[in-house]
Amino acid sequence: MKTVLGIDCSTQSSTVVERNLDTGETISVSKSPHPVTHPPNSEQHPESWWNAFKENLKDIDRSRVTAMSVAGQGHGLVVLDSENQIIRSAKLWNDTTSTKQSEELINSIGVEKLVKKYGSVPLAAFTITKLAWLRENEPKNFNKIAKVMLPHDYFNFKFTNVATTDRSDATGTGYFDINTDAWDLDGLNRIDKKENWASFLPKVLKPDEIAGRITQKIAKELELNEDIIIGSGSNDNQASALAYGVINPGDLMISLGTSGTAFSPSLKSVVDESGIISCMAHTVSGFLPLICTLNATKVTDLTAGLLGVSVTDLSSMALKGSSKSDRPVMRPWIDGERTPNRPNSRALLTNIDNQITRNDLARAAFEGVIFGILNGVNKLKSFGIQTDRIIVTGGGSKSNAYLQFLADALDMPIYTAPFEDAAGSGAAVQAAAAVLNLSLRELVPEWMPKLQQSAEPRKNQNMNHVMERFGELLEIS
Repeated sequence: MKTVLGIDCSTQSSTVVERNLDTGETISVSKSPHPVTHPPNSEQHPESWWNAFKENLKDIDRSRVTAMSVAGQGHGLVVLDSENQIIRSAKLWNDTTSTKQSEELINSIGVEKLVKKYGSVPLAAFTITKLAWLRENEPKNFNKIAKVMLPHDYFNFKFTNVATTDRSDATGTGYFDINTDAWDLDGLNRIDKKENWASFLPKVLKPDEIAGRITQKIAKELELNEDIIIGSGSNDNQASALAYGVINPGDLMISLGTSGTAFSPSLKSVVDESGIISCMAHTVSGFLPLICTLNATKVTDLTAGLLGVSVTDLSSMALKGSSKSDRPVMRPWIDGERTPNRPNSRALLTNIDNQITRNDLARAAFEGVIFGILNGVNKLKSFGIQTDRIIVTGGGSKSNAYLQFLADALDMPIYTAPFEDAAGSGAAVQAAAAVLNLSLRELVPEWMPKLQQSAEPRKNQNMNHVMERFGELLEIS
């Protein structure tokens, strides 16, 4: 048997999904934690990702591996010097210390020009703002820069000794032109007029193009075969879309992890001057307009801890919470928020009376996360994005409360599939397409799972009324 590996380098952990090259069957899933971070200053050293990945390989029969591909957390800034040494810890997507630099870039370039050229307004999550922060706060480190990478680019470079990225991750930097599919240096030159910016940036691979083959040095370090192919890799959300077969308009995918995301394929770009929608490129042709919230399952994790129960028990409690129209409502911004852009705001809990129960508090936590995401989904719909079917993935997809409240709020059934790690599974599809010399559009339908309906909408839950009150909380500073 020959296998492929999909590597998911997420905020919380490194996961390796091994799949059978002939059938797509999942053979094994291994996970190792990353160092815990908390905004506003959220950083991890890239070597911690590499060490976690190596830990995941220990129980895999490495002699049967033929190809690998990496799905990475988007936006994070990895900088190397002229000796290819890591200059400092990576600033992650949920690091909000570059809010000031984000505001300055937006004012300097202008929102209309930004969204038309780059597809997004570069909020603090975006790589370009982190480079601006580094220039202002750590000039010595900034002046050492010889390579600028994202987390998945760093793995590509480690594997092949060639700096490469793909369209899906490049569109999260704030300096990739979605119209020309090429780097644009205007914003970078506003940070610092370096003559050699272009040489710092990785080659942007086309859909279905491979990053290369593993080097002899790394193959020896990892005890892998020397002819292993390395797929182009991608952003983790786009990799999840591959795993579920979300490559055509009509499917809306909601991912419930550390962050909450919602995205749907589009044949054309979306220009949203409000900055709520990021027009990301897909791993196949076209785009994957996306909204992202900072606060998702970490909110229910925190609530479970405060109530002294497990997350599973919290889900059961929430489903017993009151459905009355004036029930408690939570704005779940424990880390500030990016959708809408409120990095310095915090969580609120309102409408508490003498009848509040622990179950009501549990329900408010789950619904707060969901309402925050659906606030962005409504923006997607306003641009004509189709939502014929709702697919939920991520750790939160294992929670009956999240699934049920989503079905209630959207008034649509919710579908899931039994993936332990969707991003890693999607990256494995990318690796398989590379070694089989197939396009992703050919292989994805063959490897996609059979979706199962996991929740149906209920009546008399007063969702619209409660969502209106949630909307009022968005305006409170």
